[in-house]
Amino acid sequence: MDARVWLQSGGMKLGTIVTIDHPAIVEIAQLAGFDWVWIDGEHGLFNEVSAATACAVGAGGVPMFVRLPDRSSTAIKRFLDTGCDGIILPQVSSSEEVDEIARAALYPPRGERSVGIARAQGYGARFAECLEKQDYAIVVQIESVAGVKNAEAIVGHAAVDAVVIGPYDLSGSYGIPGQIEAPHVVESIAAVRALCKTAGKPCGIFAATAEKARAYAKAGFELIAVGMDCSVLLGGYKTVLEAIR
Repeated sequence: MDARVWLQSGGMKLGTIVTIDHPAIVEIAQLAGFDWVWIDGEHGLFNEVSAATACAVGAGGVPMFVRLPDRSSTAIKRFLDTGCDGIILPQVSSSEEVDEIARAALYPPRGERSVGIARAQGYGARFAECLEKQDYAIVVQIESVAGVKNAEAIVGHAAVDAVVIGPYDLSGSYGIPGQIEAPHVVESIAAVRALCKTAGKPCGIFAATAEKARAYAKAGFELIAVGMDCSVLLGGYKTVLEAIR
């Protein structure tokens, strides 16, 4: 699958965040009918080994995007080698940071990604194809005041395939953590969304609830991650217990 083509295919794409390091969770997310799955290596329990397993479990199904623990070149190359459909880079605040990401994520001549053999290259069977196509997506997260300030340059960067806004970290950057409906936060989200629309780049966002996801869909966000496994599981258990008691 060419993840870049998939991102540009139009329409809203609903995903969910998986933080629990177990392949069954990935299978369940796919069976539920989500359009894509967000494997979380930043706040979740995934490392490059378990992320590769998750991507293998999801192979042939919906796209698997892995959020990295940081933007280091080591993390970028190791998680790209898992064979994921795309990487999500947290806390991107400038075009210079995107330059660094591009150098680490793209093979020459576009970048400086080192050559290795892993699942992404079919353990060698698809090595030449992988080098030629580079069909994985680079998704950056804008989730700070600085990121919003530099959003036009970030969004317009040639290496960026899509942008995901982190509303909760953005509210924290404004000094009001959790207040995602505060005017400054709402205005910043809308401004980034408008820049993405102008640039023709898909814009995504995290929604904690189905109600919020519907609001974001109405606002025109193309890539929405709704809920996460631990919260859904906890909520489901509470619902069952409340119904009994």
